[in-house]
Amino acid sequence: MNRLLSPIWLSFFGSWVLGFSIGNAQESTEPVPPQRVSTSTGIYDVKSPDEIHKFSASEIRKLIQMENGRNQGAGTVPHPVLVYCFEERACQYTGGKYQNAEIKYRLHTPKTVSLGRKYPLIIHLHGAGEAGANNTSSLVHLHSILPVLIGPEREDFFMLVTQCPEETPGWFFRSTTKDGTLDVLVAALEQVIAENPIDTRRITVTGVSSGGGGVWMLLSQYPDTFAGAVPTACGAPLQSGQLTALKRIPIWSFINKGDIEPEPIRATMRTLNNVGGSMAFTEIDMSGHNAWRPAMEDYNCFRWMLAQKRGSWFAPPPGVIVHNKPYSSLFVPFMYILPFAIIVFFLWDKICELVAIAWQSVREQVGKF
Repeated sequence: MNRLLSPIWLSFFGSWVLGFSIGNAQESTEPVPPQRVSTSTGIYDVKSPDEIHKFSASEIRKLIQMENGRNQGAGTVPHPVLVYCFEERACQYTGGKYQNAEIKYRLHTPKTVSLGRKYPLIIHLHGAGEAGANNTSSLVHLHSILPVLIGPEREDFFMLVTQCPEETPGWFFRSTTKDGTLDVLVAALEQVIAENPIDTRRITVTGVSSGGGGVWMLLSQYPDTFAGAVPTACGAPLQSGQLTALKRIPIWSFINKGDIEPEPIRATMRTLNNVGGSMAFTEIDMSGHNAWRPAMEDYNCFRWMLAQKRGSWFAPPPGVIVHNKPYSSLFVPFMYILPFAIIVFFLWDKICELVAIAWQSVREQVGKF
């Protein structure tokens, strides 16, 4: 009887402890960002891609602060360090007004690609102010993730960034009246997957402002492609019926006070989670239309995306508002404890024997004194 009950009670106790902590965290509205970076006015002179890896973690943080102090409006030129993080690539595309056209895009690659290893891929959709044909403005807001791209804290992953033309700065699929900027993105995505060692179970997507709206559109058309998504500073331009298809995709949304009214995105979260989805929402008490900055710098949303894998359970990040979570606070922790409980069950006699031997040894050693 002891053999049967001990591991079971152990698993339920562990589930209760983990479930209590997760359950209490779900309704938290207190953000827990790390300390913000220090200020700097230094100039970082780089002349080749090889030089971008020379910076220390503190120098990278200072560069981020320096870039945050610059005007980030339309037409802003990204820092050379950031541009060197992305190779210029091109693909051929035919559709709408495009007839076998060369479409340029940017691709970040791991510093070293190991033979036989596959890597996650993040797709970034820029805002309307970064549209154009220079293939660099689309990178403007990404200085906030420099620690993930270069330096001692970097991660190994691929990242795809395409650019909308200035005459059609939004993200949408082709229709009878518009050329599809998302169709072009999908063509580039297919090429990147075909030519690089991409782990197709770990493809995630993020976007800023109108790019965040494009994230929702992309998810609605390709719900089985993505392992996670982070739309920032935007609403969710989908009908309630379209959200059901997204229930298997972990989504973490961010808005500032200056972005949009929060209630529509809260309603989206409630609707999505009520049908079994996994959406978290962080509402940041800041003015301005730039929720992507704290999302990237303070909440490390890119590292969160890199941790996602299609088919895995979604853990709500800390410091978020989560309503109507479809799972009880005990169910998922119990599923994590269950394998441990099974192992204990089958090895219980051996465990008891080893404990008895150890205890006897302790008693003998104590008896000598």
